[in-house]
Amino acid sequence: MYFTAAIFSLALAIPAIAFPSNLTARDDLTCVHCGTTSDATLSDCQALVQPDVWNGAWAGGSNKCHWSNARPGWQNNEAFNVACHGNCCAYYSAYPGRPSTLDSEITRQRAASLLGCGATNVNKINGLEIAKADKSGVCLSNGDGCGDCFDDNDFASSCA
Repeated sequence: MYFTAAIFSLALAIPAIAFPSNLTARDDLTCVHCGTTSDATLSDCQALVQPDVWNGAWAGGSNKCHWSNARPGWQNNEAFNVACHGNCCAYYSAYPGRPSTLDSEITRQRAASLLGCGATNVNKINGLEIAKADKSGVCLSNGDGCGDCFDDNDFASSCA
């Protein structure tokens, strides 16, 4: 009985040790970093990820922007501001050397998964979701988020 309780307690403690407070492992395929970029307006982001608003705002790969990340030495990498509504924009980027796969519905779902990063008491949100399989990131930020979403260790670490 005591052995089982000790193992159970250890199993509960490991995630708290393994992940910093702003990192959430949603499943084995993705992870989320909250608080990594410029604040967007939460209510605008909630509206943006609604299918009708998203479909009207979807720019796909037409709005390119660039970012650099000094830690791994990545310079002038491509990202996309894929959709905006009010003071909320969604951004997409793949790791350098990886193909960009811009799919409207998948990107919308990934952006919607970030709503849990929002602070309802101040109506603000910022967050980054990383897909481990293809090393791509989707970020919710304000209109200045291209570099801010992907230029730090949160994106470079790929939640490893």
